[in-house]
Amino acid sequence: MSGQDRVVYIKDKNEMKLFAKEVAESLTGGEIIALDGDLGAGKTFFTAALCECLGVERKKISSPTYVIMKEYDGKFPVFHWDFYRIVDEEELIAADFSEILKTEGSVNIVEWASLYEGFWKDHLPRIELKIDFEGKEDERSIRSKRSG
Repeated sequence: MSGQDRVVYIKDKNEMKLFAKEVAESLTGGEIIALDGDLGAGKTFFTAALCECLGVERKKISSPTYVIMKEYDGKFPVFHWDFYRIVDEEELIAADFSEILKTEGSVNIVEWASLYEGFWKDHLPRIELKIDFEGKEDERSIRSKRSG
């Protein structure tokens, strides 16, 4: 994955898996992956594909919508966050988001990241992905930006 902004067009789930593999291969530990996009656009599917590429068993991966965060063991410790149902910043403080983000060698994946971007916007290295619907049922566009 290059260090500049780009847009990738995805035709189906297989191409989404290939994009997740590309992202996984670029990780060195310490990154936050900030995911945004429409409801149902594929944030959790992308996360599952990415985690699989990092050696996490697929059956262990699910959306943390109701528990805020799930932790997985793979090539790196993976913290999978979902900010969608968080009511206020106090929930993120209580969940130790800022401290967990600093966990050495970990990868933090945050769905609906823009809802509380003040908590992560200064973190480097950072990959921001916005997944949007495009054309047909399984088609998506992914805007990616890597910083640091």
